[in-house]
Amino acid sequence: MRLLLVTVFALALAAAAQAGPLQDAQAAYDRGKYAVALDLWQPLAEQGDPEAQTGLGNLYLGGYGVARDEAAAMAWFAKAAKQGHANGQLSLGSLYYARKEYATAASWYRRAAEQGNAVAEIRLARQYAEGTGLPRDDVQAYKWFSIAAVRAADSYARTNAAKGRETAATKLTPAQVGEAERLAREWKPKMER
Repeated sequence: MRLLLVTVFALALAAAAQAGPLQDAQAAYDRGKYAVALDLWQPLAEQGDPEAQTGLGNLYLGGYGVARDEAAAMAWFAKAAKQGHANGQLSLGSLYYARKEYATAASWYRRAAEQGNAVAEIRLARQYAEGTGLPRDDVQAYKWFSIAAVRAADSYARTNAAKGRETAATKLTPAQVGEAERLAREWKPKMER
């Protein structure tokens, strides 16, 4: 029993030693300790870390531990997005979408989707399906919904993507479905960073 306790304690210390300020900031954010997250992310974001920049953007967008400031959120998301950070690109795209700047939103969603961000893939697919900010293209909608259905980390996103794919399929001929499936199979994520 004593050996088990020593082993568990050693593993806990090793895990704590591997955690860094980014992980600590995210853990604080997840626990609602926004002032701690702000203190950890702020210097890293100012030094150019895109993950910290995205974290700060989330704080400002939600008004968590800071005054809600959409312009500051957009500025932090833009810094991360321009460095190729997929979550920063997704967040920036979402702000543009909320402002009804659909073409710009689609551009940022595409960049994040091409890196394998499943939420961005779903949002890009939806824009293709609806023709918002992009020409309506049900083949592309089906393709991106298919990719997201395979890649999504959570069941809600997978289900959402699968339903979107099913809806897109109803608007396609069998040949178009085959083309969309081929495009999805051949797709490979690109890494910007």
